[in-house]
Amino acid sequence: MFILSKELRLYFIRHGETQYNIEKRMQGFCDSPLTVNGIKQAMSVGAGLRNIDFICAYASESQRVLDTARYAIGDRDISITKDARLKEMNFGVLEAMLPEEIVAKHGNILETFFSLKDLERRLDEGESYSDLLTRTKAAVKDIIDAHQETGGNVLVFSHGVTIAFYIRSLLNRTDFPQHDNCCVSVIVVKDGEITVETVADASFRDKGKELLDLEDKKD
Repeated sequence: MFILSKELRLYFIRHGETQYNIEKRMQGFCDSPLTVNGIKQAMSVGAGLRNIDFICAYASESQRVLDTARYAIGDRDISITKDARLKEMNFGVLEAMLPEEIVAKHGNILETFFSLKDLERRLDEGESYSDLLTRTKAAVKDIIDAHQETGGNVLVFSHGVTIAFYIRSLLNRTDFPQHDNCCVSVIVVKDGEITVETVADASFRDKGKELLDLEDKKD
């Protein structure tokens, strides 16, 4: 149990669109750069969150996430701490493969794996959902512990499956809350209780885009 005297809010943000996202390649521990659209998404979510004071930020070590964090934060004075435990799920032998390549080589493995019927199943050279959740929970606990006395707002930049599976566990959901690029999920920690306030909210990104478009027109 977390004992807090002040309210702490964690804003989980999935990275912006990447080249592998466009190509529909499996992207977990492997990496690919943000697209032009992905950079715009990152800047947009940052603009949508500009009126919120953040005490710090945490980010996965993957470059696509670090770049998203830096574009989102821009020139704000917010430090970024890297944490490997916030990385995407390790898809093992499926990393960087196209869907048709996976089917040709491994059959219906994706359908079976993403059914979430066996959370202990590991992909070859990869990890299970239980592995993923264990490291994610440990990372989040450390973040909460580090800020339990001050409270405030913290940015956590991570990945789609990592964030979604953590939120799923908090809500005891059986389905999978899909997170699009630069969507935001928010948890609130107060008096030892964790509450999910927002799940996969695109409004920060979309409103931020509108703000940036208006500023571009003024220029």
